[in-house]
Amino acid sequence: MPHNLKIRKLPLYIFCVMILIGFNNCKQKAREDIAADTKIPMYETAEFKQFYDAFSTDSVYQMEHIIFPLEGARRLIDSLDKADPDFRWQKENWVLHKQYDDMNGTFSREMLDLSGSIIIERISDNSGKYSMERRFGKLSSGWHLIYYKEMGMY
Repeated sequence: MPHNLKIRKLPLYIFCVMILIGFNNCKQKAREDIAADTKIPMYETAEFKQFYDAFSTDSVYQMEHIIFPLEGARRLIDSLDKADPDFRWQKENWVLHKQYDDMNGTFSREMLDLSGSIIIERISDNSGKYSMERRFGKLSSGWHLIYYKEMGMY
């Protein structure tokens, strides 16, 4: 009879073990959710900072990390000027970009991380009248400039 009692309690033991495993999985999922919420933006990682610094200071590196013809927009000349939806920047007339300079607080920069593979950089003057935008994409060959809207009134 004691042997039969052990066999009857076996399903209860298995049930208890399954409950404990379930609770442990819930705790692990909660920890992962918290870690995802506290994940640092890609533009603050060493990988992107290294790319951004090289892009801003090394002209050869910059040219190698732009996808030409580059999608984007030229600044509008006046209120009668219209944006060309098919405009593309060409390698032959590219003006090299330099390091960000806030011009003694006249400009500010905003960085946005879209899913870790696209970073949008927006620079604007304090009045909000003038702005520019660059988009960097992480491709199989590393980070590249994939879009550029020239500084202008928009």
